[in-house]
Amino acid sequence: MKRSMYILMSLAAILTLDARASVGAQGKTGSGTWGFVNARYDTRSSASIYTGYGWRGAFAMGGVLNTRSGQAEVLGGVGVVVRTGPNANHWLAIAKGQTGPVSTAQVYWLPTLRTGALTTRATVKWSVPYKGSTVRKLSVSPLSLLLPATPRLTAGIAVDMAAADRSSTSFAAGPELRVRLPHAVLVADALRDVSGQGSRLRLFFASMF
Repeated sequence: MKRSMYILMSLAAILTLDARASVGAQGKTGSGTWGFVNARYDTRSSASIYTGYGWRGAFAMGGVLNTRSGQAEVLGGVGVVVRTGPNANHWLAIAKGQTGPVSTAQVYWLPTLRTGALTTRATVKWSVPYKGSTVRKLSVSPLSLLLPATPRLTAGIAVDMAAADRSSTSFAAGPELRVRLPHAVLVADALRDVSGQGSRLRLFFASMF
């Protein structure tokens, strides 16, 4: 778990390097009310759907995850969208998750950094139990490095990392495609575990309104 925290700290340093702090958000989050829906399907892990509503740079969110054990995790939380430069923004949120008798505090960090033609994105989740029996978990799912192929299509690589107490850290990598739709984006990646323990296909759909 300590090794994973060092990786996360390094990622944070890279994605915020030379950025100037200023609160705000891009596009619809800059003024007035807005909302979002984010759905995910994974052939080997949990499927999920998140939705939320915001005003300016603040938002409230809720979500449901179908865990690998077959139980549903329900969560709710609040967050902010922060810009740290003209080409860098970060979604930050804290939430409470409930799976049967187990309650967890969760921290989310979704940075996006554009450097020339390259766009770097990440979805980081840290989960800490405070009621019931479970372990602390940290995941980067995924970290993507993408370049434009056409005006609506970007392509590149995605890397996944998952760590938990008393478990070895897992890594997976593979290609990713991102298709821009009107007010939405569709993402597909195909990942293979670095240790050769299997592959999986994952689909994301995200929309802002």
